[in-house]
Amino acid sequence: MEEKLYSIGEVSKLANISIQTLRYYDQIGLFKPSHVDRKTNYRYYKDAQLYYLDIIKSLKYIGVSLEEIKAAQAFTPAELLSFLQQQENVIEKQINRMYEIKQSLYKTKKQMEEQLAIDMLDTVYFKNEETNRILSIHTNELTPYYIPNTYYSSLIKTLEVENSLLSNRYGCIYPYQPYNSLDELHYSHIFTPLITDRYITHLTTDMEVKTIPAGRYVCIAFIFEPDTYLTHYQKLYQYIEENRLEVVPIVYEIFMPINYSPNKADEFIVELKIKLK
Repeated sequence: MEEKLYSIGEVSKLANISIQTLRYYDQIGLFKPSHVDRKTNYRYYKDAQLYYLDIIKSLKYIGVSLEEIKAAQAFTPAELLSFLQQQENVIEKQINRMYEIKQSLYKTKKQMEEQLAIDMLDTVYFKNEETNRILSIHTNELTPYYIPNTYYSSLIKTLEVENSLLSNRYGCIYPYQPYNSLDELHYSHIFTPLITDRYITHLTTDMEVKTIPAGRYVCIAFIFEPDTYLTHYQKLYQYIEENRLEVVPIVYEIFMPINYSPNKADEFIVELKIKLK
């Protein structure tokens, strides 16, 4: 029995592929017609060829390039299996990457929501916090008056080496105690929040991954100005002492940008928060 032949238009409808695409596949040698009429130059395809077209469509669907598909057509079944396993690994990496991006968007949105929820500047308030992972650098003599950019640059460089996403926030940690001047207040750590769960491996000797623990915090927020920083801290300290609140003696300071334009003056909201026991 003579095998049925299909015109390019019929194949286009059967396989849901445009005629232009079929012509291109013929041109690059990926999927050639079984017969070309010399007089009319019409292309005709055999029934069995549609199977190979299905393979092309399947590989293209999972993101394989036409060049790779053409090479895969010469594979043995064992080689094709190995090739598909490689593609599976590629897709798995893409899925993990997309999950990280989704996770970073969620955490960045949450940070913005928390910032917008601060409607009481210069006033003590309470809030609940989830656990937050941070990348921190140990410091000695830094104060709110002066933090060299080299510290922030080191954090950024480490995250870039790790191919991890960056947060637009930075913070500092120092002991909870009475201070009479900013010269007495020395940071123990400079940090940036980690917005993915990626494991950080390329740490310098002065770096570590820490956590800001979940719990209820007593806080104060204000527009950052070095001359008023101590006044706000003392207001928070006085509130805690007068109300006899039991706290973990660690202050977490968070810098949050108010604008993101390089054409505007730098302006930040600072939040000081201390965990209740």
